Amino acid sequence: MPLFKFNACLVSLVALILPGAGLAQDQSAKGQSNTATIEQAAALLSAGKVDAAITMLTAIPRSESNNTQIVHLLGSAFYQKADYAHAIENLSFAVKQAPEASRQYRQDVQMLALSHYLIGHIKEAIPYLEQVGSWAPENVEMAYTLGISYIQTHDLDKAREAFARMYSVSPGSASAYLINAQMMIRQQFEEFAEKELQKALEIDPKLPQANFLLGELAVYRADLERGVALLQKEIAINPGFAMAYYMLGEAYSRQLKWDAAVGPLQKSIWLNPFFSGPYIALGKVYLKKGEMANAESMLRRALRMDPNNFSGHHLLAQVLQQSNRAEEAKKEFELADKLRTSSEKDQ
Repeated sequence: MPLFKFNACLVSLVALILPGAGLAQDQSAKGQSNTATIEQAAALLSAGKVDAAITMLTAIPRSESNNTQIVHLLGSAFYQKADYAHAIENLSFAVKQAPEASRQYRQDVQMLALSHYLIGHIKEAIPYLEQVGSWAPENVEMAYTLGISYIQTHDLDKAREAFARMYSVSPGSASAYLINAQMMIRQQFEEFAEKELQKALEIDPKLPQANFLLGELAVYRADLERGVALLQKEIAINPGFAMAYYMLGEAYSRQLKWDAAVGPLQKSIWLNPFFSGPYIALGKVYLKKGEMANAESMLRRALRMDPNNFSGHHLLAQVLQQSNRAEEAKKEFELADKLRTSSEKDQ
């Protein structure tokens, strides 16, 4: 992020022969020294020496002429350190003092918006995010952050409008409701998402992915019959969608309908052979059906794509154990336990 430098003030030679010249010269020298120190701090900040810049900036005596630049640089420094509370403290002063048409003001507003957001001050972040959106509508990261902030504050209509602008669709369209629902699911607002999806289907009953998302939510809530019906409806509308077949196979597996699960999972793999999920699910199905060779083949293919998948290693260990390959099974169980422990530590 570019930082502004100031030219050092020159001491007038005329002052040397005027009354009070010593005092004037002293004050001018101090101003020159402070300006040079600010420039040094800015250079340190640009070089990534954030702590040194902060130490230098906090030691500079404040004045009307330098305060705006000092709080701007301190705000930027604390933002770089992810010390968002202190960034907010300084940037809040900076935005009040900098001219609104200046580049510095826009930088400060953007950092202030993200500082509030990242510290969990969602409501406080929104006005600044809206400002950024008004002068930089092409900035998709800020547009996304604004949309998520609206979701977090339950302003669902504004969230949909924000994402509609971001994805260049009409805010009242079925697509806008679908996109908003997808974002809500990512933020774990499933109840809100379900209403958005139902509205999307009212507008366009053949909208791809809407039935899939409703079906996926139903499966995760263990409403398996409804999930299966919705996924079958999605496949009728969107027969080339690999994830719908995968989730249908998962639903059948949860119903212990192992034979029924095979076909959808195979179709999912044939449509998208680069996703490990259906391989693991099919490996489990073959394990339950007693087809150990097929189970091992599916699971090893999955683990070549996703070698740190706990479920894949655990299922493979069971397959090897039931195939009387105790030593191999032991290694896989140990690896699965190690991966699970590592995953739990990361949470």
